[in-house]
Amino acid sequence: MKKLMLLGAVAVAAAVSAEVAIKFELPAPHSSGTPKEVKSANLEPDPGPGKLRPAIMVPDGYDKKLTKEDTKVTTSEEAVTGDNEYVVDGDKTPDATSMLQLPGGVQWVQLDLGAEHDLTAVCVWHDQGDERVYKDVIVRVSNDEKFVDGVVTLFNNDHDNSAKLGAGKDKEYRERNDGRPVSAMVDGKPTKARYVRCYSAGSSSEPVNNYIEIEVFGK
Repeated sequence: MKKLMLLGAVAVAAAVSAEVAIKFELPAPHSSGTPKEVKSANLEPDPGPGKLRPAIMVPDGYDKKLTKEDTKVTTSEEAVTGDNEYVVDGDKTPDATSMLQLPGGVQWVQLDLGAEHDLTAVCVWHDQGDERVYKDVIVRVSNDEKFVDGVVTLFNNDHDNSAKLGAGKDKEYRERNDGRPVSAMVDGKPTKARYVRCYSAGSSSEPVNNYIEIEVFGK
């Protein structure tokens, strides 16, 4: 009997600790020319073409895609081109028919998931055409639509606090077809939130802010 109880406890522990990798659906690699030289003291080492970033591991059952085509999308300013819905339509093709473009300066795109969820990952695709580097990329979540209270910062590569949201310790990175996967696991646990807000402040190629897709995962 004790042996059966021990085996049962081990099985339960294994079930609780089981983890799975978030499965991001990636677009095909795309290049619109020779990658431009980027001068930055905060740029992460280049992993090389075709090298994906490490998988984000989450508890089994917490890897569901929460964003849908009818997810409400708002922005800091009116778009220069494109529609807000482009960032949740599932089309990650880096062209004008699937890209939302916001003016220069610090801008944000916000997703309303409709209710509080247990969030485990966010992935942002800007524009991979020439492997440009976007500035002040910040990903924050909250249950407050205005992002005044209960804000959790999941990613921040604004190393000099130019966006005035606090200096970040994450690195700038080259845009490629895998976008930027960001873990929403904090201290080993999913983050509870309804709203997801993604910031940027132009890129190494142009002052405007391009967003192709934003996906949120969790339970």
